[in-house]
Amino acid sequence: MRKYRAACLCAAALLLAGCAKSPENDIVTQKNTEALVSKAVQEEENRKPLAENKEEAPEHYAWSYDNKDGTLHMEADADVALPEAETIPMYRLRCTGFTQEEVTGIYDYLFEGQETYTMEGNDFTKAKCEERIVELRRRLEELEQDTENDPGYIEQEKETAQQQIDDLTAQYDSLPEESQLKKVPVDSTLTDKTWSMLRGEETVEVTYPGLDCQSDNKDFLAVSNMPVDSPGWPSLSYQKEGKYNYMPDGGIAVTPQEANEKKSPELPYSYEEAKALADGVFAAAGLEVELVETKLLSGYTETGSEENDDLIIHNRDDYTAFRFFYTRIVDGTPVAATTSSTVPEDDTALIWPYEKITVDITETGIQNINWDSPIALDETVANDVPILSFEDAKAVFEELAPLAHEGELEGWEDEYTSAKMDVKVTQIRLGLMRVKNDGSKREGLYVPTWIFYGSKAITFHSDAPERPENERDWTNQEDTPWIILAVNAVDGTVIDQVEGY
Repeated sequence: MRKYRAACLCAAALLLAGCAKSPENDIVTQKNTEALVSKAVQEEENRKPLAENKEEAPEHYAWSYDNKDGTLHMEADADVALPEAETIPMYRLRCTGFTQEEVTGIYDYLFEGQETYTMEGNDFTKAKCEERIVELRRRLEELEQDTENDPGYIEQEKETAQQQIDDLTAQYDSLPEESQLKKVPVDSTLTDKTWSMLRGEETVEVTYPGLDCQSDNKDFLAVSNMPVDSPGWPSLSYQKEGKYNYMPDGGIAVTPQEANEKKSPELPYSYEEAKALADGVFAAAGLEVELVETKLLSGYTETGSEENDDLIIHNRDDYTAFRFFYTRIVDGTPVAATTSSTVPEDDTALIWPYEKITVDITETGIQNINWDSPIALDETVANDVPILSFEDAKAVFEELAPLAHEGELEGWEDEYTSAKMDVKVTQIRLGLMRVKNDGSKREGLYVPTWIFYGSKAITFHSDAPERPENERDWTNQEDTPWIILAVNAVDGTVIDQVEGY
């Protein structure tokens, strides 16, 4: 599918070659970041400073498209927003993790007045081992009576359970009678952590600066500044026990007024109060951010467990949490935000997700913080980069967006499956978007970019013989904020939010 999409975009480059103000080539090839650096400091007839673009850009953009097969509908009904600043920069950047100052600020905000610690030692006792063996024997008895599942599956499950019983029985005598867990006091200081990973057939230990701490309020903070030669990336996660759990995606996007009207009475905070709590995280870290989107979430609880094969999910039918999705501000300009977690198909490529920052506010206050791939600025390439106008970006969008999404649709279809796609552009922003260096260890550029945000839903129908009648139709909805297309405002090429260039 990706190869087909790239072919479509390259074909579109030829279509656009005859347009006076449109990109001439190199629509979706690997970006040469040094060429972008050179171009950023050059003046060209079709590129103007931000201040001049502000005078020419429209306040609103409307457009629609339907392909001849009726399988793709695209619609734009979007305000066009430019930065409040008078200039737009380009920076070199890197992703090396959270600074000690950022971690200390967030730690102090979350754990003010509390003692924090980490747990060390073994908590697996003889008594817990006996309980687990009893559970596994009960599982074996259930499998012996199972007449509904495939015999091959049942036999495999029995072998797994028996192997676990044998392993537990073998280690029983070496286990302590009482828990050996103990509290070890810690503060916000990042210390060396180790993580074991497989590299080929060899186990390698990775060392990185990190923090793991908790308090007696049933909350936990973890910081992992994973190095660039590991498959992981820097992240910060905070979790506090609440009445409900929440999925990492989903929810409904709302305005502040809708948030206050639609939230559950169980959620004691107003939108304004909840946002103030979430904003405090970044004030404490010394980071300037912008709220990209607010969502209301429905919680769920669990009974049973996957281990015992009796897990049941109980979903709420009202909204018991706010989720705030943030992006950082650089010199008055917002950075592109996306929920995309798709990674390149090349297994040898360095995985470098875009920076994502979310805060969940529930009845317990801040219940979850998730922050991936924080960016650090290295040096300024240019303070006032001449950029393509909105008219140029619009021309690229109207040619390439249909081709890209038709290519994606074709990749989903087969002899049994048909698909239709509905794409809506709801906001257009001129901001900064990360472009990674070719072959770099998480280094790249912040590049001025026209970003077309919106939503994408794909409806499928399958006539596959093995598919039950009630499962022949389904819809995949991308979680927002979602980038429909991102047009590099320096050279007019498309920045692929999966490949990172």
